[in-house]
Amino acid sequence: MNGEIYNTVNELIKNGKLPHAILIDGGSASKRNELALYIASAFVCDRGIPCGICSDCQKAKNGSHPDIVVSDPELQNEKIFKIAAVRDIRKDAYILPNEAQHKVYILKNSDKMNIQAQNALLKIIEEPPPYARFILVCESRASLLETIMSRVTPFNLGADDYEINDEVAQKADELANRLAVALAGVTELDFMRLTAVFEKDKELLSPVLTSMQLIFRDAVAISSSSDLILSKHADTARLLASKFALRTLIELVKSTEHFFDCINKNANKNLLITRLCSVLRNTAYGA
Repeated sequence: MNGEIYNTVNELIKNGKLPHAILIDGGSASKRNELALYIASAFVCDRGIPCGICSDCQKAKNGSHPDIVVSDPELQNEKIFKIAAVRDIRKDAYILPNEAQHKVYILKNSDKMNIQAQNALLKIIEEPPPYARFILVCESRASLLETIMSRVTPFNLGADDYEINDEVAQKADELANRLAVALAGVTELDFMRLTAVFEKDKELLSPVLTSMQLIFRDAVAISSSSDLILSKHADTARLLASKFALRTLIELVKSTEHFFDCINKNANKNLLITRLCSVLRNTAYGA
C-alpha cells in the first residue's frame, strides 16, 4: 500500500474535496484495484473515510454494493473498452443511487478505450449528475486523451516492483519540493545539483516524480483559480503559478506524465535521470 497516496486521499476525504473523476495508474493491477475500491468505499460510506464496518463498506468489499458499478472489458473477453459500454455507463449515470449518496463507476482497463469511447466518456465526466463519481483504472495513462487527463485527478502508484516506506516517501516529497523551487530559479545550477541524488538512489525517481506532479497540478489549479490543493506544498505551487504561464504549467504536468510512462515501461533509469533536468528546464523556459 502506498502510504503517501492514501494519506493524500484521506486528507481530501476529510476536507470534502475528493474529486468526482479520478485516474489510478502505475503499480500492479492488485494495487490499482485496491485503491479504486478504497476510494469507491469512501464515496458510499456515510461516515466519510471508509470505516469497513457499516453495511455500505461491507457490500463494497464483497462486490455487492448496488451503487458501485464496475466496467471491465476483460470480464467480457474483449480486447478494447467499447463505446457501447461507455454509453451504457452514461445512461445508467442518470439513474439515482439505490442506497448511498453517490453512485460510483470503476472503469478498469480504461486505457483500452479508443478515441470515440473516450470522447463519449468525456461528455459525462465534464458535466456529471451531482451524485456520480468516476474512477478510471489503467496500467498507463499514455493512450488517454489530453481532454480526459484535464478532467481527472491522477494518482500514480509508481513502478510495479517498488513500494516505498513512509521514511522514503517523506524524503522524496521534500526533494520534490526543493526541485520545484529550484525550477523556478534564475539558473539551472541548483536544479542540476539536486538531481545528483538520483545517481546514488535511482529508486527515488518515481516517488519524487509523483510528488512533483502534485505540486505542478496544484500550480495549475491555482493559476485556474481553483482551491483543490493535493500536495503539501501550496506555497511552492503559488510560486510556480506566479512564475509560469498556465500553458507552461500544464506542459510540466505532461512532462512528468511522460517520465511516469517511461518508468512503467521499464526504461533505463540512468537515461531518464540524465534527461530529467533538461526536459523540465526546457519545458519551463523553452531553451
